Amino acid sequence: MPDLSHEVDEDDLPHGTTPTASTAELRELVRSHGERFQPILAVLRDQPWKELVTSRDLMDSLSAQGLEMSERTLRLHLAELAEVGLIARHGRKGYHLTPAGVEVTRELTIARRLGSILYRMEETTCQLSFDLAAGTGLVSINAYVIPREFILPLCDELEAVFGAGLAVGSRVLVAGPGEDILGRAVPAGCLGLGTMCSLTLAGMLMRRGAPTHPIFGGLLHVEGGKPQHFLEMMRYDATTLSPNEVFIRANFTSVSQAAHTGTGAITASFREVPMSALPALRAVEAECAAAGFPGILVIGRPGQPVMNVPVHEGRVGVVLATGLNPLASLWEHDRLKQHSQRGAQGSPQLRLDFSRPMVGPAPYEQLIPYQDFRRRATGLLIAAGASA
Repeated sequence: MPDLSHEVDEDDLPHGTTPTASTAELRELVRSHGERFQPILAVLRDQPWKELVTSRDLMDSLSAQGLEMSERTLRLHLAELAEVGLIARHGRKGYHLTPAGVEVTRELTIARRLGSILYRMEETTCQLSFDLAAGTGLVSINAYVIPREFILPLCDELEAVFGAGLAVGSRVLVAGPGEDILGRAVPAGCLGLGTMCSLTLAGMLMRRGAPTHPIFGGLLHVEGGKPQHFLEMMRYDATTLSPNEVFIRANFTSVSQAAHTGTGAITASFREVPMSALPALRAVEAECAAAGFPGILVIGRPGQPVMNVPVHEGRVGVVLATGLNPLASLWEHDRLKQHSQRGAQGSPQLRLDFSRPMVGPAPYEQLIPYQDFRRRATGLLIAAGASA
């Protein structure tokens, strides 16, 4: 281990792009220094959509977990991690995991990551301030980067999914090439898209006196445009992955079919609300319906099963649409396209695999009606092409 007893500046830290030890040695190193290294590595792994994570971002994330650390101590730990090749440094721009760091971190932080999605959901919900009546405040966004060749089918699928009421709200966030979306730069030849997720509804309910407890993400069967029952489910507190993202990547969804024919399988979030909060829940549902803000799919009765799912005593089950349904529809479009091109040669290689959804707050005022997405997207791509 390098001698780092002297004062360390970020510009002096090693780049750490090539591991100086074997994977087994790196694994043992992280195990033996778990209290120092694992929280830092976990933060870097939990933000895969950020190309680089700054030391300030690391400090904020560690503090949010109740881990107090001075800037100098953090820099010392980062220097050690870079020295052995677990992370790479890009000056003051930030850090990212090396391939060796990704492999080691994925294995050794699994216990820490179990159920972490639940913590991140609750943390994001507390940051939201959306006021439906005023049309202002922070909403939670599922954001992703879409390659140019997918924009035309995306427009068609987006309009169908929103038109069928299978998404949350009726607005989207758009970012052109070179612009940022939730802190990630949109590459050339791509477009950034953000759709409101169910956390936006959870935040609205919480501020109205109806706190919701997320139970699981599920695959919901829709027939005749109406929810019928759950087909699959994954508890938020018992997984290291986003349940609904898993369903999409496993090719379990048929959101496009549900949007166009009324029958299919969509992603949904199942939550429970205290029985005493049912009037507030109903009031928010009515306000959303009057404002043309879909997303609340089903509200149950106290202690009664909802969509074939039992509910705890004294609680009310509620089913919310997710912001990933538009992405699921596009994913299905790409899967069918690739399959038709390859015929019987085997499973297609899904081309959207690099575009993992990002989650974070964004001002509602920056969103545009989904009906305007086609025009805005076309204009941004034309402008980007003209300036290239």
